[in-house]
Amino acid sequence: MKETAAARPAVEKNEAVAATPARKRRASDEASGSRSRSRSHKLARDCGCDGDLINNLPDVILATIVSLLPTKYGVRSQAVARRWRPLWRSAPLNLDASYDLCSNDFGRFSLVSRILCDHPGPARRFAFDRIHLHREEKRYAEEAAQLESWFNSPLLDNLQELDIVFSLLEYSCGQSEKEKRYPLPPSMLRLAPTLQLARIGSCDFPTEISPALNFPLLRQLDLRRVSISEDVFSGVLSGCHVLENLYLSEIRDVGCLRICSPTLRIIVISCLFEDNGELVIMEAPRLERLLLR
Repeated sequence: MKETAAARPAVEKNEAVAATPARKRRASDEASGSRSRSRSHKLARDCGCDGDLINNLPDVILATIVSLLPTKYGVRSQAVARRWRPLWRSAPLNLDASYDLCSNDFGRFSLVSRILCDHPGPARRFAFDRIHLHREEKRYAEEAAQLESWFNSPLLDNLQELDIVFSLLEYSCGQSEKEKRYPLPPSMLRLAPTLQLARIGSCDFPTEISPALNFPLLRQLDLRRVSISEDVFSGVLSGCHVLENLYLSEIRDVGCLRICSPTLRIIVISCLFEDNGELVIMEAPRLERLLLR
């Protein structure tokens, strides 16, 4: 009992000594947090802000942030606050019709048409992956007309990025199903003067193009599962004056592709031809990398 009684003050003393650093740390953390809050409040006072640094950014910066968001979240930003309501319509449009926008293939058509009608523009990017069209003649004609109206919209007059991949939805009606690719909408070629990036997939290029077709700003071209003739391919490349990156995959209905470009730096090839074919690099003085996948 004497030993226990004698040891108790020593134990309590040790506990008190051990607790002292913890109390000091807590006090230090509280003081540090208080100083941090004081600095934040001082910064807000110096800037004439009320403490909400995001909402006190200029409209032009907020509009830039909104323009970089996926379409779904850009539209939703209108519900953040009254001040945010006009920002989405005043920002350059980044229209990405992915399945995040709508999981229903045909519902995406209506949404894209509605956005193109509601937004005053300009559009910076237009992306639509796996565009499905009905095989039934009437519906096919209606949806084809919708596509033409999209690319003829003044909203796309200064479009910089185009990313479209077609996937024709067919109904066999008791017959054997056969893959069919959609012809590239002629109105899409009118966007050539402002495009900087173009990714086009699963469609048929026209058999002829205008010799005046020009892509003066196009730096990246991505063609996947497209049908294109040798002459049209050469014509497209000759109209690209600053092209640096070229990606080719599963090119159809052509036996030979000839590349002649004074600006190309990177060529990426993946399963180039559906059948047998030949790739000839005739002139590419700036070519740095040729990647075969």
